Amino acid sequence: LSVDADGVRIERIYRTDPEVPSERAPLQQSGVDARDGDHIVAINGREMRSLGDVARALRQQAGQQVLLSLRRGKAAPHRTVVVPVALDREATLRYGDWVQGRSEAVARAGEGRIGYLHLRAMGPADIASFMRDFYAQIDREGLIVDVRRNRGGNIDSWVIDRLMRR
Repeated sequence: LSVDADGVRIERIYRTDPEVPSERAPLQQSGVDARDGDHIVAINGREMRSLGDVARALRQQAGQQVLLSLRRGKAAPHRTVVVPVALDREATLRYGDWVQGRSEAVARAGEGRIGYLHLRAMGPADIASFMRDFYAQIDREGLIVDVRRNRGGNIDSWVIDRLMRR
């Protein structure tokens, strides 16, 4: 979010993997009519003029329906219902957006011939994520395996074994 002459503006809605709809950001959910660039006019009927107003309006609202009044360009405001998430989920959405951005950049630069996946951690719970991302790109000429900011674990030999297979 940012503030401009017209009020509080949605700068960016976190992108998520389109193959996993259950992981969508609140403003990406089905039925929520929000876009990058929309202005938040009101939350639950209270006018929004600053980021502080938004923070106060969303305090203690995680998991509950919130009524947003949004204005797109010069059009009249419209209403949409959204369910905010807690800060730990927001951090996961921010991470997913970062990964999605890296993946899109690799796809563009490699003209679709190179795949990308990020290993957030290497624990038993991360195997499913690796498998989904790896096998979705197994037909590519190359694969970038990004381990930046990896949280550690002990499946590295298992991952290397999968990568070594043809």
